[in-house]
Amino acid sequence: MEFEPYEGEAYPDRVSDIAYPSRAALVTDSLSDTITVLDLATGAKLDARPVGRNPVDIDGPHHVAIDAARGVGFVALSYPRTNAVGPHATHGSSALPGYVQKLDLRDLSVQGRVRVDPNPGDIVLSEDGTRLVVSHFDLQRATKNPTDIDAARATLALIDAVAFSQPKLIDTCVAPHGMALSRPDGRTAYVACYGEDRLAVVDLTQPDAPPTLIDVGPGVVGFGAPSYGPYVAMLSPDGTYVVVSNTVSKDVRFYDVAAGTFDLDRTITTIGAPYFPAFTSDDKLVIPTQQPDAIVIVDLTGVEPTETRTFSAAECVLPHEVMREGDNTFVVCEGDKKSNGTVLMLDAALEVVASTVVGVYPDAIRRMGAAQ
Repeated sequence: MEFEPYEGEAYPDRVSDIAYPSRAALVTDSLSDTITVLDLATGAKLDARPVGRNPVDIDGPHHVAIDAARGVGFVALSYPRTNAVGPHATHGSSALPGYVQKLDLRDLSVQGRVRVDPNPGDIVLSEDGTRLVVSHFDLQRATKNPTDIDAARATLALIDAVAFSQPKLIDTCVAPHGMALSRPDGRTAYVACYGEDRLAVVDLTQPDAPPTLIDVGPGVVGFGAPSYGPYVAMLSPDGTYVVVSNTVSKDVRFYDVAAGTFDLDRTITTIGAPYFPAFTSDDKLVIPTQQPDAIVIVDLTGVEPTETRTFSAAECVLPHEVMREGDNTFVVCEGDKKSNGTVLMLDAALEVVASTVVGVYPDAIRRMGAAQ
């Protein structure tokens, strides 16, 4: 018996392109191994694509950076220990090395990957799209070295985002997490050092030089159980100061870039633990807080009174990050980390316009626009 030779593709790519609207965002679903695509005009879920390396176990996609100009995204894989206990049960306790995947934004297919240290915390891209930086929220490393702060300190991974080469690892501080890069070229990284109550200022043009470490408040004594717990660092729109969210002391502090010190008179005290905030176009700061679950809107000019919007358990459990889009506010709600989380779209009056179910433990939202 004879057969005609097969003339088709042996392994055809049947993954379709994503039909992005004019205004879209990506949400990382850390315990679903997916990225959800949202329509920012309506708040609706448009698509969800799997990401990761392991088709069986949890890869833990934790935060994403987007370079819309080059048509690529970068996602950090954290490999969380899902059987761990404690406030960071699924974050910071892995012994496995992390990875960063480079994704084609057309369909979120993988273009490449590099290995980084365990427990990737945050991933940020310079405004010009050249520097990609990953922090390592490595609580395991800190726990194993309780009397040796140098051994307890984790690294930043500095990656050439264009060449996507193997990273340069920079010793930084204990359990670094949220980061902000100077604009436009990301020469300086401002890093929230959860495990030693400091902000690290890292010159990325001299990666072998030690970072400058600034206490976020008085009474910092070393490392261990933090008194402040700086978890988030965000650069102001004009680049003159860095907002630092402290989840243990439950406050937001302001680092003056030019002075190189914290302006403690500007400290904002919150009832709940503050996480990833967002600036508004009229100089306000929208802060998500956990326990109680709410957003707090602070007028940074001091003219208007502070406004608080508390969420019921049916609306939002554990708000983790907010993003502004025009007059609307998007709130990423972690949920119970066992079932699906949600993303809320609030209007200018802070009423819920849309409540969209996404994957399990959503932890970041990034606009499909300029580099994040």
